Amino acid sequence: MVLLLIAGGAFAGVRFARDRAETAAAPGDPAPTVTATEDEQPAGEEPTAPATDPAGTQSPVASLAKPVVLEQIKLGREPEGVAVSPDNRTLYVADQGSKDVHFVDVRSQKSSAIKVPNTPRFLALSADGKRLYVSLFEDNFTGNGMAVIDTVNRSLVKTIRTGPRPFEPAVAPDGKVWVPIHNGARVEIYDDQSLTEAARISVPPNPHWIVFTPDGKTAFTANHESSQLSVVNVADRLVLKNFKVGKSPHALAVTPDGAQLVVTNYDLDTVEVYDSGDQRLVHKIKVGKEPQAVMISSDGKHAYIVNEGSDSLSVIDLGTGKVVSTVDVGDSPRVNALSPDGLRLYVTDGRGKTVTVLRTTKE
Repeated sequence: MVLLLIAGGAFAGVRFARDRAETAAAPGDPAPTVTATEDEQPAGEEPTAPATDPAGTQSPVASLAKPVVLEQIKLGREPEGVAVSPDNRTLYVADQGSKDVHFVDVRSQKSSAIKVPNTPRFLALSADGKRLYVSLFEDNFTGNGMAVIDTVNRSLVKTIRTGPRPFEPAVAPDGKVWVPIHNGARVEIYDDQSLTEAARISVPPNPHWIVFTPDGKTAFTANHESSQLSVVNVADRLVLKNFKVGKSPHALAVTPDGAQLVVTNYDLDTVEVYDSGDQRLVHKIKVGKEPQAVMISSDGKHAYIVNEGSDSLSVIDLGTGKVVSTVDVGDSPRVNALSPDGLRLYVTDGRGKTVTVLRTTKE
């Protein structure tokens, strides 16, 4: 076991669906491909707050077994990491073909870009949507770091030097940023106030992804080269367990009720579903080639799997463990993000230089 040195509190930035908020996404019918242009929103404008349900009576929207492709937004040179603002109105995309992080207005598809010092790879957003954390590294493993962007003022706050090849960051329960360091076999943890390293934890080689359970008590890391997942107790910072999964686990997601953990096995073309409590294997499912990323629908019924080698999205019914549909997306899809209201799924198509937009509910 390895001891972490810091605590965790109210979570955000994890790879499971949030409660439903009012959408501002483009409506229903398919539209032609749109080329993004300069965004006219003034710098410093406060993002619109999401709608809330004070009584807590609103149920998650029912997800479709077969999402509908609405459009493809032309964007950048090689879009990779993606995140959606809490109000559903802004799409953030890391362009690993340049040194740009794109801000895309969901309604108009107009965009602007923030320059970062090195190639941006993956993204995590703070709970309030005011901070965007961007992992950076070059193909030769230099330029390793994390850019911190103020999304309100659309400005670069700081660039933090990290260990080699930081992958998908995640914002922990207390707002601290957990960064998997691929070539360092560790997770580095950064304080969200001082923006300095506060702790680190060793995990098996080589971590790609981190998720937290909805109660914020447990974290999981996907350790690609070792074909293992690590289970971390967030409260006392202990690695409780490392356990074997299918070959090359790349991405993770936890269902909204916290009951199931979904893992993509990149080199086996499979997805595994585990009981998140005792890590018992529940389902093993064949999907498309090179499954890279996963998101869970807001109602917890479906997992959306990005298949990089098949240019497709596999949709898994988490109750039966069956693939219920396969949807074509763009060339070399990489990462997906579900809007907080659960209505739209965004898939970055690396070689296609597009973002595919899918409707995930009947509306």
